[in-house]
Amino acid sequence: MSRVLIDPAVIEHNFEAMDRMFTKRGIHWTAVTKVLCGYKPALKLLVELGLRSFADSRLANLKTIRKLCPEAETIYIRPPRIKSVANVVLWADISLNTELATIRALSKAALEQNKVHGIIIMIELGELREGVMPDRLLEFYRDVFELKGIEVLGIGTNLACMYGVLPTYDKLMQLALYKRIIELKFKTKLPLCSGGSSISIPNILEKQLPKEINHFRVGESLFLGTDLINGGYIKGLKPDAFLLAASIVELKEKPTGPLGEMVENAFGEAPTTEEIGEWGHGGERAERAVLNIGRLDVPFEHLVPIDERVNLVGGASDLLVADLSETKMTYKLGDEIRFRLDYPALLALMHSRYMEKEVVNPPGA
Repeated sequence: MSRVLIDPAVIEHNFEAMDRMFTKRGIHWTAVTKVLCGYKPALKLLVELGLRSFADSRLANLKTIRKLCPEAETIYIRPPRIKSVANVVLWADISLNTELATIRALSKAALEQNKVHGIIIMIELGELREGVMPDRLLEFYRDVFELKGIEVLGIGTNLACMYGVLPTYDKLMQLALYKRIIELKFKTKLPLCSGGSSISIPNILEKQLPKEINHFRVGESLFLGTDLINGGYIKGLKPDAFLLAASIVELKEKPTGPLGEMVENAFGEAPTTEEIGEWGHGGERAERAVLNIGRLDVPFEHLVPIDERVNLVGGASDLLVADLSETKMTYKLGDEIRFRLDYPALLALMHSRYMEKEVVNPPGA
């Protein structure tokens, strides 16, 4: 079976580096753990490192976190379904919201559970995901402030998650200005201005973050070290907290390209003219390895072999094929090939119940 290898030392390194960065600037930060898919050993590690603010888009995962660390702050980051508000209040201290009817339902559920539920109201700043339109903002906050059982903790936005709208200084300054307007209009204070995410970390490092932005929701950079603006990795963070290990189940010399008439494959793909030209007429041969993982498990375009001599050439539902010609026969049948993962690949692999997860070099071992 293929395995996701989890290195706690790298997670610890990234956590401590990130915590120092945020603490130094007086920023409250929350780890977005949805990529862990409720995997207890990794969540337990974060608790042991001292993390006390977790965000997830699955209530089942927040339930797991609450049981691991009852004192942790839990944030539900997907707009709640009205039918699920009782469980949202039960397992999440805070939720992100954009619909008045949903907040009213949360108010009712909170009162029934004798709780006060915190909310952050999300504002639309151009990404066209969830968010209240700015011209409705004052009316929206006015109605929410009247509700019992609800504590309005702040204002927030999502950028760069769907269309890739950048969190520029001007964009984040808009969020800060809306916060000021609401505070002046209603003579209140909003503790959180939640405009930060992994993609906003370069704003901090380049001193392009408005001082009002005091809450970050961070997942990808914590777990993968990714610099989503400039490419590569953020200085001081490490990329290899998670690796994929796939086994070679066939190793043979074969032609470099397919032979015979071709149609679209099972995924609706057909070779390009350039690819056909590169394959030649079947005279050339290459050492090809079949790996025990497929597109059902992970989009192989998002895998990067650690051994740069390995070249992934294709895949089917249950297997991937690699050209090992440049490795000079380094590998043999049964060996593993390891891959770095980007966020979509890690999310797919951790979400799969068919994928073995293994903590390597656990603390104290």
